[in-house]
Amino acid sequence: MGAGLLLVWLTLLGGRGLPKEVTAVIQPILAEDLSQRRADSAPPAPQAGLTLRQDFVPRWDGLSEIELLLVRHGEATEGEDGRFHIQLFDDADTLIAEQELTTSTLTHNQTYKLRFTPQPHSAQRRYTLVFSGSGDNPVSVWGYSLDVHAGGALRVDGGPLATAVPATNAQDLYFVARYQLSWTSAGQSLGAMLAQDGPIMLLALIFLLMPGALALLLAEKYSKMPVLANPFVWLGTALAVGTAVWPLLWLGLTTLGGRWRSWSLWLVFGLGWLAVLVLWRKRGAAALPRRSATPLLRHLVAPLILLIFATRLLAVRDLAFPPWVDASRHGLITAVMTHSGQMPGSYEPFLPVEDAPYHYGFHAISASLLFMTGWSLPRLLLFVGQLINSLIPLTVYTAVILITRRERAGLLAAFLVGLPFFFPGYYVTWGRLTQLTAMFIMPVLLAFIWLLVRGGRGWRVAWPVVGILAAGLFLIHVRVFLFFLPYAAIVWLASWGRNGRWLAAAAGLALFLVSPRFLQLMAAAEPANINQNPINNYNAFPVRYVQTGWEPAFLWLAAAALPFLLIAGLRRRAWSWLPLLLVGWTAVLFILLNSKRLGLPSITGLANLNSMYITLFLPLALVLAVAADRFLRWQRRDWVWESMGNVVLGGALMAAGLFGVRQQVTILNLQTILARTDDVAGLDWVNERLPETAVIAVSGWKWLGETWAASDGGAWLLPLTGRAVTTPPIDHIYDQDSYFFTRDFNETAEVVTDWSDPVQADWLRTQGVTHIFVGARGGYFDPAQLSRNPQMEMVYGRNGVFIFKLN
Repeated sequence: MGAGLLLVWLTLLGGRGLPKEVTAVIQPILAEDLSQRRADSAPPAPQAGLTLRQDFVPRWDGLSEIELLLVRHGEATEGEDGRFHIQLFDDADTLIAEQELTTSTLTHNQTYKLRFTPQPHSAQRRYTLVFSGSGDNPVSVWGYSLDVHAGGALRVDGGPLATAVPATNAQDLYFVARYQLSWTSAGQSLGAMLAQDGPIMLLALIFLLMPGALALLLAEKYSKMPVLANPFVWLGTALAVGTAVWPLLWLGLTTLGGRWRSWSLWLVFGLGWLAVLVLWRKRGAAALPRRSATPLLRHLVAPLILLIFATRLLAVRDLAFPPWVDASRHGLITAVMTHSGQMPGSYEPFLPVEDAPYHYGFHAISASLLFMTGWSLPRLLLFVGQLINSLIPLTVYTAVILITRRERAGLLAAFLVGLPFFFPGYYVTWGRLTQLTAMFIMPVLLAFIWLLVRGGRGWRVAWPVVGILAAGLFLIHVRVFLFFLPYAAIVWLASWGRNGRWLAAAAGLALFLVSPRFLQLMAAAEPANINQNPINNYNAFPVRYVQTGWEPAFLWLAAAALPFLLIAGLRRRAWSWLPLLLVGWTAVLFILLNSKRLGLPSITGLANLNSMYITLFLPLALVLAVAADRFLRWQRRDWVWESMGNVVLGGALMAAGLFGVRQQVTILNLQTILARTDDVAGLDWVNERLPETAVIAVSGWKWLGETWAASDGGAWLLPLTGRAVTTPPIDHIYDQDSYFFTRDFNETAEVVTDWSDPVQADWLRTQGVTHIFVGARGGYFDPAQLSRNPQMEMVYGRNGVFIFKLN
């Protein structure tokens, strides 16, 4: 009833009277379709019959907005009364929208947006923007002197009143086309992604599942570990264990001097599943004790996970590469591992890096899948990452059920993590695939630590599972492993040292499994101090995360639940121990990461508040879910309060769900999208046409501290083509010569104001450069200036991607 009332309020009443955070859930979703943001030419102001025409071809249905950048020819004058007219026509010459603007209200470099009714069938149809004006109109639209948009061009037409047609070197106007995502477009996009990449994602899923399924079946058969009767709990546990096992297999084979190849991975994969099928047939039917029978809630788990999976796919519907700086690093490491078939001891032949202090657990998975499928490396990283992201709610559900056996609490925790919480969904916009994968394992590890220390005697035999999960977590992300350690210590101490020998056995197994990598890392440099350049504000608290979306509300709810939990703890209610210990764990992490301010030894060279805070979605979800479940049980004492509470709860969950779906679909920060779809063709051209000895200059920017990163699709040149570049992925900082060369090159190139000067071509040659790659996003290399340099030749130019050869 509560959910239905909210829907009626939103749809029929427009949400009048509701907070704007709630009414925002019914606002249309706008996204960029075409983006031509380069500008260096000012076309003549359309007047006296002179018109400007820019045609373009959208990629998506739902075209509904065009953004323009206006330019004034001359300053505004008193009494100015010019008119600037904008029209949009479709390919049938039907007028879609028009707007007449008074020029006295327009300023130089003003952004203007032409909005109109969404066009339901705009994809692959040609539209034309027509600009005209009165005889005294001084306003035009910025343009660019190279052809950027392959689907159209700028034309300057003289009408019957025009005495002459002024010349312009602009070939395309500055414009950004946006579309409104409809249910139809969303469904078609999901269908296209599943058709193209669904089989590979399914393979990735069963690839991760196989080792964990085998390990659980062996544990149930030979160690008499309690059988996980809930199928979703069994699946979540098996996926977490399997994800932890693959890095251990790669490390073990590397330590023995072996190398993985496609055939060996397929062999292990096939034999593993054969063993799983044999053991499954002999599996017993024992089940965990159940405190309450709530089959309806359990039936909701699969639909919830599928909904979350759909939102994760829709979030990346426009991407061909995972976003941000970390993504190309993961691409490079995956390429290195598929080249060698081992955990990296060296980045050769890609970079002269030896013994880098990084974690390669996730890359064991991506390299395996690349070996087995030959999938496009960027798409592999993008979609495997989103698959894992969508399954984190499953492992959160698994953890809550294992510890509390409360279906309602487990489902609520999964719901929070999957939809209304900002994290882990936002991980995609950073390309944080390693920390994402670590947080996929973490919930199950927390649950098994709890069961090992505080559970029944039957759980003592689960210590090998704890050891494997902890070892895998260490290899996948060292920082997250460090965050985990205080939790294990707190649970053990709060249990008065109960089952300490079994916990020690798990720790010993984990240390043995990771010992080769642990010894290597002990000798490595601290990431925050590489090349003796400490990073300013490295440990600053990320205030903006606390202010995003509904995060403040969830934090206030947790704060409000704390007295309720403390009272229950003082009354020795067993259910309160989990949320209270999670609060204690969070407090300890904050203290450790602020140790320098407290006069204690600092550990911020290994971790910082930012990397820790983005993991707190896990304890926050568990605290809120357990507290809410208990509060709802307490409320059942009075049927009136229970009925009223359920109406409010239904409305709140509906609002949170609608908000969550919208938030996850629009989760990307556009500023972090460095490589774009149009870069794919340019990268393929480099791979097919340029010699392997080519050295390619790419635009860069100062990313973190003194570390420079590529600013556009050029970041992927080294992982995908093997060609040397002036700004490789950020692991170049682990080699001093590469670090200094990259820093010096970018510091010099960044201040160049005119790339058309032949002197700049001479300087590039002294740096060993043979070609220049300018991606669709671009950077300090201006392709228009490069095209005017007599010592350079444009050898490729399409949709904003340009490649130049130094003559």
